[in-house]
Amino acid sequence: MSSRVACRLIIVATFLAVGVTRAEDTASKPAPAPASAPAPAAAAVPADAQAIADRISAEVEQVRGLKFKQPVRAETQSIESFGEFVSSMLDQEVPESLRAHYGLIVRALGLYRGPLIEDFSGMMTTVMTSQVGAYYDPKKKSFFVLMNNMPEIMQGVLYSHELYHALQDQYFELDQFMSGDSGGNIRARNSDADLARRALVEGEATYVMTMWMVQKMSGKPPTRKIMDMMAAQTANVGMDQLRAALRKPGAEQALGPDLKNSVEAANEIPAFIMETLMGAYFKGMGFVHAVHEKGWAAVETAYTDYAPQSTEQILHPEKWLAHEDPVSFEWPKFDKVKALRDWQCLDQDVLGEFQLRIIFKEQGLVEEAEAAAAGWGGDRYAIFKRKDSDATLLLLRTAWDSEAEASEFADAWRRTQATKFGDSTVPVLVEQKGVDVYIVEGADAGTNRALLKLVKKVRPARG
Repeated sequence: MSSRVACRLIIVATFLAVGVTRAEDTASKPAPAPASAPAPAAAAVPADAQAIADRISAEVEQVRGLKFKQPVRAETQSIESFGEFVSSMLDQEVPESLRAHYGLIVRALGLYRGPLIEDFSGMMTTVMTSQVGAYYDPKKKSFFVLMNNMPEIMQGVLYSHELYHALQDQYFELDQFMSGDSGGNIRARNSDADLARRALVEGEATYVMTMWMVQKMSGKPPTRKIMDMMAAQTANVGMDQLRAALRKPGAEQALGPDLKNSVEAANEIPAFIMETLMGAYFKGMGFVHAVHEKGWAAVETAYTDYAPQSTEQILHPEKWLAHEDPVSFEWPKFDKVKALRDWQCLDQDVLGEFQLRIIFKEQGLVEEAEAAAAGWGGDRYAIFKRKDSDATLLLLRTAWDSEAEASEFADAWRRTQATKFGDSTVPVLVEQKGVDVYIVEGADAGTNRALLKLVKKVRPARG
């Protein structure tokens, strides 16, 4: 969401601590299976956050085999103060047109079918304040603790993750790395590439956090076999899996009140937001696990030599290893397009394979979602609003690895229309030509045809 703060998602700690298989049990089993929650420790936490951070820093160093260049300062912060920080950060970093029309944008894309989201900043501040127990700020070089009232194992999971962000920052300058090349300009933004970088950063921290937890629970360093099982078990974690973990005997006791409230709050957050946040952690962990088979030096090249270019590379690490870059597109200047004279551009960006999966699931194609999004080769969308109403228009240009995959995507997209628009008569054009699929939704039939010609003129360029 933002390049500035690498935030620790509480529900990830929850799943790892109460939902995954105990490491000492998995070594002799052919496949992972959920076990009971770890025995809870007393919820009272020592007041000296710095002493705890220093102790866990040494443990993280041992797990990762990498030394901190300098100690990490630990501070406490109130939820209210953090909320003010998040709200200010959103105002600075999210374009005004996106903040003002976010609800219309996510509906037009098909990411969301619920009540109109009218207050983007308020909603995202609520998301972050309810789901973040601690965070590391690369600008201040400090680790901030927001929640203290939690069992010892949960506290350790939280600290180990954030302290690892500090270690990443000391070696790879997180703020600079996360800024990438897309920036905040509406014409240049590539949220899929941003999410890929986020998945690397959060996924690696989750991977090391998991190694720390396995060692803490088993008393010995995790083997590759154990980490294979842990990675497999967390590969498709979503809210359904989290709720199942919470039904385990002793789970609520293991969580403590702060984390229990955090998980309950997650049920009120739109599914596409939670799936995106959780995907950065767990899909990112799977990516790092796959690359780590070649050693930590290989993981480090993702920061120093070749950052992940897309969520496709995160979901399919072999594509990152092969340097299979997505194609990129750039729209013409819309103010020169006659067919758009009655429309205001709200947003243009890249969806990517991961967000396409979420769209298909949200529109009811749950079983087909992964297959329909597979083979993604690149895309760019533009969302418009009529100047005299809240009617929206979508232009979407996509490229695929093969004609068969392009055809599968086009067919699935057509099948989303009944769910997306219901009984409303919304003109939609979906056309495939070879590996390319062109989509226009929302204007009248004549305007759609004119805009389809525009979309088809946009040529891909590697980059």
